[in-house]
Amino acid sequence: MTFAEAGRGRAVLLAVLVALALSLLAPLAQPARAQGPRVLLAEIDGVIDRTTVDYMTDAFAEAASGYAAIVVRFNTPGGDLDSTIQIFQMMIHATNVPVLGWVGPPGASAASAGTILLEWTDLAAMAPGTSIGSVQPVQLGPTGFTPITDSKIINYVEEQLANGMALHGRNVALASEFVERNLNLNATAALSLRATDLVAASVTDLLAQANGRPILVQEDGNVVKDLTVNVAGAEVVTFGPSARVQFLGLLSDPLIASLLLILGIYLLIFGFHAPGHGAEVAGIIVVLLALIGLGFSVDPIALLLIIIGVVLLIAEAKHPGFGAFGIGGIAAIALGTIFLAPLRPPHFAVTPAYQLAFLLSLLTPTVAFGIFILFAMYKVQEVRHRKPTIGEPVGESAVVTEPIPKGERGYVRYKGELWQAVSEEDLSPETTVYIRKVDGIVLHVTTESPPAPTRPSVRRRLSGLLGRKPA
Repeated sequence: MTFAEAGRGRAVLLAVLVALALSLLAPLAQPARAQGPRVLLAEIDGVIDRTTVDYMTDAFAEAASGYAAIVVRFNTPGGDLDSTIQIFQMMIHATNVPVLGWVGPPGASAASAGTILLEWTDLAAMAPGTSIGSVQPVQLGPTGFTPITDSKIINYVEEQLANGMALHGRNVALASEFVERNLNLNATAALSLRATDLVAASVTDLLAQANGRPILVQEDGNVVKDLTVNVAGAEVVTFGPSARVQFLGLLSDPLIASLLLILGIYLLIFGFHAPGHGAEVAGIIVVLLALIGLGFSVDPIALLLIIIGVVLLIAEAKHPGFGAFGIGGIAAIALGTIFLAPLRPPHFAVTPAYQLAFLLSLLTPTVAFGIFILFAMYKVQEVRHRKPTIGEPVGESAVVTEPIPKGERGYVRYKGELWQAVSEEDLSPETTVYIRKVDGIVLHVTTESPPAPTRPSVRRRLSGLLGRKPA
């Protein structure tokens, strides 16, 4: 390695350390929070699934950090029953913060699972021109969605809806109408039948009407929650989904997950038939992403992505080529980091702001190392295509720097630079070897010194000068 290359290496290392330090200091540079009460606005748009659970878990954890209330805005056609149960369990366990449900804006609806969640909120409101209802569960079959008529499932769903309405003093008799007859109600009818508590045109209107109202949730005489809504002049803070939730939501689309699975399988087939171009690496990563989208547990696959990424980077460092292993390793580590940002223990969640800072602190060194790998690959290709400037090194000597087993690659020092070398015999460090052949950036070496060139005798040289043939 020359002095110029060493200087460039130190500069790259310094840049990586500076970027890492800045990313770690990012959370400390957060602006001071505004004074006065704040209300967190969480939005359930679209189908309710496991990404909604992740999103609401983060939202309730943020709301517990000092917010006066959490408003859950609904505009959903329903969704997964298991996810719905997990979310309303979060609502009932949020004992220190009022949970205000609002179906809005005008034109929105909270059907099926959305109705169940709305009835589990401490204060249920709807905007004019919205609707709730149609809670009968359905299943997806070969002919599309069909209603479920199994009494066991129907009774279970009806019981969950009735429990939420009973805890909050609403009309429990409507539960059977919602589930068994697919009753639908607009905002005015829902209020008159005591399915909801308010009609509010906006979140601001909801907060104005809710301020000062008591929240009393009790079951069998046991008080579950006893609060008063104090949101006068509160600042409304919209809670955005984290990078993990957004990416998981994209992968969870059935069409995208299916396409990724098919693409990954074809990439694997092509990679196994024509190895060395990186198709097999891309196929493994794409198949793992498809499995996440199809419902497999996220954390184990994310850890597997990171492990695969590390293995690929080691393979690239040991056997540098076209960079397929290096690029694939960086991509795998980055994807795994996104899914594990942060890897949290049960019953603990952090805000998207912290997750962003955590992502930056992990991805910055990964990206910096990736840039270094790409730069190193560029220099390798440059060396391969560079015309020799010191002549053909065949026959010259070099020194072994590490043990080199027979037939395997190692490193030798030639003219102050480290070169990859391979030999047909075992070599120990500090052994003097001689270059037998050059294959790209790999030297073929041997311990046998080349024969010394023969010098013509004086008589032959004189004969050559006189133009005679020697006797």
